[in-house]
Amino acid sequence: MKRQGGMVLLLALIFTLLLGLLAASALREAQQSTRLTTVLKEGLQAFEQAEATLLDGLASLQRAAPGPCNGCPPPADPHALQGPWQRAEQGYFLLQNLGTTTRAAHMAWGEPVVLYRITAVSQQTTARQVVEAVYAVPSAQAPAPQRIAWRQRLKED
Repeated sequence: MKRQGGMVLLLALIFTLLLGLLAASALREAQQSTRLTTVLKEGLQAFEQAEATLLDGLASLQRAAPGPCNGCPPPADPHALQGPWQRAEQGYFLLQNLGTTTRAAHMAWGEPVVLYRITAVSQQTTARQVVEAVYAVPSAQAPAPQRIAWRQRLKED
């Protein structure tokens, strides 16, 4: 019998161990990619829900505009849904009358318009999204609201 006969078995075991570690690493990478894809998908779905809810708020504004409010700060923590939120099909919205101005962005200078803020929150809770838009409603000649500002609110905002 040869003295080096067990060396082949040892090398085979080492290569098997290396292949096992490589396979485990590839599996962990695939799991992380799947988790990242899931998080991105949920975030995009929540964003779409918030945008659809914003349009529901606009439809509510066109049906019945709210009266002016005092101060009208944006909701302090819209992710928590505290306050007078209205339910929509894909989320919640808050409609605020900010008052009348003659200096609204993207509108004719000196033309009086009423400004409304709509804050929309997605229904999805794991990747909740919040968007806000300000609409200007001109006088009776052109009653269609026009979006003059838009922003996405992050949890830290």
